[in-house]
Amino acid sequence: MTKLIVIIVIAALFLVVLTAACTTKPDGAYQAQPQPQQLPPDMEQEEQQAQQQPPQQQPQQEQNLPEETPQEEGAQDKFYYASRLHWPHMPVTYFIENEEGCGSYETNRIKRAFRDISNATGNAVLFAQANDSGSADIEIRCSFIDDCYELSTDIRYDYVIRTETICKHPLGITKTIAEGSRLAKAYIEMVGLAGFAETKREGPSGFYVGTCGHTITEVHELLHAFGYGHSEDDSSIMNPGADVFSLTTQKEGACKGSEKAIDAGIAADLINTYSGKSKG
Repeated sequence: MTKLIVIIVIAALFLVVLTAACTTKPDGAYQAQPQPQQLPPDMEQEEQQAQQQPPQQQPQQEQNLPEETPQEEGAQDKFYYASRLHWPHMPVTYFIENEEGCGSYETNRIKRAFRDISNATGNAVLFAQANDSGSADIEIRCSFIDDCYELSTDIRYDYVIRTETICKHPLGITKTIAEGSRLAKAYIEMVGLAGFAETKREGPSGFYVGTCGHTITEVHELLHAFGYGHSEDDSSIMNPGADVFSLTTQKEGACKGSEKAIDAGIAADLINTYSGKSKG
């Protein structure tokens, strides 16, 4: 009897232990509790690092910036609708770097050229003097060429032959800087003859010698500063030889009809560009 009781106690204890180690599924079947999986040390370290790293941000999609509207472009370029080279504002400013060196004759002729262009365009094109060269759209300076003029005298029995020669040289040089179709800066150099009023303080102006005193050269160079090139048409003010003569004193009537107006096509183009009316 005692042995039977001991066996029953041992069986009961075994049943308690077995129950504690097992769980009951809904259908009454027994299933052992899953034990946590032990990872190798190197894999466990990688997993911990992955959990500590912040989540990666998704790359932002590039936004398409809106194109510049006509109103925004017009703030930078008043004449944005013009397809040809043009100044982005009006008036166009200028500065004569060495006005005293240019002399009163040439300075006045340059200013007359400004008025000629304004008059030809009905004031669609205007000019204003800047305070310094850095702020000016167009910088103008004067230079003088040496050993270009020669005067020889041949005395005969009853008369004197005076011969004047002038070497071939540019009367003006213009360089422009553009950003796309917008003109940003222009440099004009007017070239006179040395040995006269401006450099030697005697005789006529070195800018008058060899010309009839018109503003043809000055207008010619200013139109270069507006983007116009040379013309092969002899009647055009943009012809390279529009204002070339070889003598200081012209024969009577030699200068008659020598003055040239701005080409009608150029004047119309300037008016169309700077009138302030957009296309369409």
